[in-house]
Amino acid sequence: MKYRHAAAQPLENPEVVINLWAYSGEDGTILRLAGKTYVMQGTDAEKLALLRRLAATDFLSASWHKVPANFTIQHTDFGEMKGAAHASMINEQHYHERLFGPLIEKLAQSIPEQARSVNGEYQKFRLELPEAPLCISTIVMEYEDGTLAPMVSA
Repeated sequence: MKYRHAAAQPLENPEVVINLWAYSGEDGTILRLAGKTYVMQGTDAEKLALLRRLAATDFLSASWHKVPANFTIQHTDFGEMKGAAHASMINEQHYHERLFGPLIEKLAQSIPEQARSVNGEYQKFRLELPEAPLCISTIVMEYEDGTLAPMVSA
C-alpha cells in the first residue's frame, strides 16, 4: 500500500528509554517522582538529546509517584521526614538507583503489549526495558508562587 505523502520508516533496533523527574521544593526536599518511557531509535547521543528536549515539558503528562518509604531526611522545619529525599541524592548513583528503582520497575511493567502480522498470523510481542536503560533525570523545582521549572541537564 502506498501513500502519496508518507514514506515508510522501518524500525531498526528500537529501544525503550526513560525520562525521570523529581519534584523539589526550594529547600531541596523531594516528596514525589514521575517517569515516562519512550521508544526511540538512532545513536545514544540522538536519543539523549531528544530525551533532554522532552524532559522540559513531558513531566506535565507523567503520573506522580511517592518517594519510596525507606527514604528519610532530617528537615530543618519538620524534623524527620519519611518518604522524602533530598535533591542532592539525584547525582549520587547509589541513591539514584534506590530512589527511582521502584518507579522504573512500574514503568517497565507498563510497557504495552503490541501485535504484528507474520505470514498472515498475528503475533503478540512486548518491548523490554534494557537492564541499563538510557535515562535522563531532571529536577523540577516547585516554587512558592506555583511555578514549575525543570532543571534539564545540558
